[in-house]
Amino acid sequence: MLKDIFFYIKMSIRGELETDGGKKKIKYPFQKIAIVIALALWTITAINILYSESALSGEERIISAFGRQTYSDVSSSVSAYGKYGDISISDSAKKLILENIAEKIGINHYMISDLVDEEYNSVKTLSQTSVNGDVILKFITHDEDKQYIYIGITLKNGIESAFTYEKIVKQILKDLEMTSAVNVNLKGEINGELDIQEKNALADSLLGEVGAKIVTQNRTDDLYVIYGYDDEIDEYINVGRGKVNVCISVNYDEIKDVTCVYFSTPMNNQDF
Repeated sequence: MLKDIFFYIKMSIRGELETDGGKKKIKYPFQKIAIVIALALWTITAINILYSESALSGEERIISAFGRQTYSDVSSSVSAYGKYGDISISDSAKKLILENIAEKIGINHYMISDLVDEEYNSVKTLSQTSVNGDVILKFITHDEDKQYIYIGITLKNGIESAFTYEKIVKQILKDLEMTSAVNVNLKGEINGELDIQEKNALADSLLGEVGAKIVTQNRTDDLYVIYGYDDEIDEYINVGRGKVNVCISVNYDEIKDVTCVYFSTPMNNQDF
């Protein structure tokens, strides 16, 4: 952008000073004033563009970068899982906690069910399904007094609200005095199968636009995953000796004949 601006200014000044193949120099006062005004306007425009780009948060840059790609379908999800406490708690209290979480998320047409899973955990589940998205909340009891809560939100028709729901889930965890990472997964589908060069071009474009630095990576057809770090995102996890809060993963779905692209923070906790 700036190169284009300065090239335009340079060519304008050259045209203002040179005629007859550059042998004769002529000054045009009014044209010079016009050029000075144009220079000022272009400078202001350039500063505004640079400022607006730098003012974006890490999350906003991720949404912007991911949204610039061409996908046949997009969706997103937000999830968190953590320990609630080592206490015995009644079924009515579990139900009340799940209903309070549902209210904060903004759903009110849910169903509640109970089951015992294959690991003999008691699970109370609150769920709601709609054309725009699904919510599933679980209160899991292990060994009668070890309590865990799972929150899962799937947005079927877009990615724009993903980080808004991330903030809601973080506040819910804070209110419950729980410590847990909140994972955000943006998913895009591309028709057909991408070769390794196309995967690399897509991943490098996303990383470049977001500004994340690669921490570790595996770029093969069998497992394509890149872990990076973006200092504009507060939350991170440690992988080896490095901080990680950005994950790009790509896989091919043979049944649907689509390539699935995931951009996740801090990690992709879905199957891929």
